[in-house]
Amino acid sequence: MAVGTWKIYTRAKRNIMSGANAMSAGGITLGAGVFKLALYRTSASAQILKISNGGISTYGTSLPGEISATGNYVAGGLALKPATGRLTVGASTKQMKFTYTATGLTFKASGASLNNIRYAAVRTSSGAGAGKLVCFVTLSTAAFTIALGNTLTISPASTGVFTFA
Repeated sequence: MAVGTWKIYTRAKRNIMSGANAMSAGGITLGAGVFKLALYRTSASAQILKISNGGISTYGTSLPGEISATGNYVAGGLALKPATGRLTVGASTKQMKFTYTATGLTFKASGASLNNIRYAAVRTSSGAGAGKLVCFVTLSTAAFTIALGNTLTISPASTGVFTFA
């Protein structure tokens, strides 16, 4: 598969910089709250790829196309581990990286296949259908399926999902 690089939404950059009470003010506080990783179909392309679109900010309402909740996949995706994600020192002491467990998150097709996967997106999670979109990655140039009994593991790069320098 041709996995791309993580791209952070412009709106997320604004929300991250919105202050100490960012979660309650509609912003994003990295290293606080719960973050989830969800899988999306090709039909999400028109919206998921709009990284500079100021309108893409809320999970569920502005990003349709999540894969079906079947085969052990839960709507809304899996919580990052640790669930808060974390900011750690990057390549230098002047750099911070947003990351999660080095072992990655594993989606297992149990009971049915996981169909039509093309993208993954990270969001904050303030409820079942709520939260702010943070970033996304293109997992493949075309949709693919995880056959029954197989797994898909999405691990962050050693440099993190994204960095601030």
